Amino acid sequence: MLPIGDHMWCSCGSQIFVISPRNATVEHLFSTHNNTSAQVYKMVSCGSGVWLAIRNSPVIRLFHAKTGEHLEDYDISTVVHHLFTGSLSAAQRRRAENVRVTALLASANTGALWIGTSSGVIVVVPICKPPVAPKVSGPPFLSFMGHYDGVRFLMQAQSRVKKFIAAESNDQEAVFEEITSQVVISCGKGMEDFRDLESNASQTLSEGQNSSYLVVWHYPAADETT
Repeated sequence: MLPIGDHMWCSCGSQIFVISPRNATVEHLFSTHNNTSAQVYKMVSCGSGVWLAIRNSPVIRLFHAKTGEHLEDYDISTVVHHLFTGSLSAAQRRRAENVRVTALLASANTGALWIGTSSGVIVVVPICKPPVAPKVSGPPFLSFMGHYDGVRFLMQAQSRVKKFIAAESNDQEAVFEEITSQVVISCGKGMEDFRDLESNASQTLSEGQNSSYLVVWHYPAADETT
């Protein structure tokens, strides 16, 4: 279930029921896939669009939030396969096979669609900001940090950090300014650095790598410099 404006989107198999909570009636019904055995797994809204993930599929689909019109498909399998290309580890090559979407997060503020996968890789896709539909607007990015198994969830939160402002002259004192920033959090088994796949391939999973980890990404504020 997903609240969209003053309606609720409820999925059942491959169909979406648009329900009005005021009178408890189905005002619109549409199918999300030609395969009737397909099942909607995840739904996230962003502006005038809703992105859907189909269970056991690497493809996500974009629908118009008001009309239910199908606007776009996006396949993440090629991006994930490219990351593991050339890996000497059979286990890592298997992780690139049968990739599927396991988590979704759409951020209108940052104009990004975060996609968690069954291989632990997190794909970040730029999307158009409101008021236009949140279609893909550029090439994807792969996070260097991820998990050893499927991404369990993605969420967004606010973080307050203190920014150091140096004194401009001897007559002034340095101060700390509090800035509110956005952070994205992922959860999965262990934490893996995909920049060093060959080193990771020779290691066995330790007790810590079998534990649940949270990975946090920080989005700088518009006026924050690095």
